[in-house]
Amino acid sequence: MNYSNTNEHLYDDIALWEKTDGRDLFAQMPLAPDAKSAPTVLDFGYGFGENLFALSNAYPNGKIYGIDCSPVCQKEVGEKVAARGIKNITLINKEVHNLQDFADNSLDLVLLYDALHGGDGKGKYMLYEESHRILKRGACLSILPVHLNNWRDHQGKKKTYTPAKIKAELAEYGFEYTGTCPQKGVHWEKCHTLYYIKKGTITFDALEKVEVMNFKKLP
Repeated sequence: MNYSNTNEHLYDDIALWEKTDGRDLFAQMPLAPDAKSAPTVLDFGYGFGENLFALSNAYPNGKIYGIDCSPVCQKEVGEKVAARGIKNITLINKEVHNLQDFADNSLDLVLLYDALHGGDGKGKYMLYEESHRILKRGACLSILPVHLNNWRDHQGKKKTYTPAKIKAELAEYGFEYTGTCPQKGVHWEKCHTLYYIKKGTITFDALEKVEVMNFKKLP
């Protein structure tokens, strides 16, 4: 893809990713055959919306939901959704301690991208439990495993996680690892961190690219 890889045009590069590589990443998700044309999807912690917009491009007939508690993100993403005339994205703008906005066995794909580190660890396990509840049988939970030295175990102790440990932990919650995607996910943190913004040196190539981890909900 012809990214400019300049700081000046970083956000143009991000918009290009949403329409191309990002779209392709989510089109590669291992969804059930009957869900591929119009899945119901949740992006938990949608941030500044890069994954939301890529999902919308991948699944124009799907229903894309995003949850985020940041007023700054809510405002910016809401304005972009309106300005672009996007009809298949719904924002749930509040802090949540469960996923009760969604019925049991109702979703085809849940994204937990850059959403499982920090805090006391309870939020991570809530998301595991609730994702299993709301996903349909055989549906996909997709994780972007970043900040792995800042995850916490059941006792709230900070641990360094590995892909093997993530797989083992999710197996306890009824998920089976199914693999990654040819296209890598992007860790967007540097784009929105004041320290890096002030330095003025961020380019698309400088953003961390990570293999996503996809899991299937077992019965």
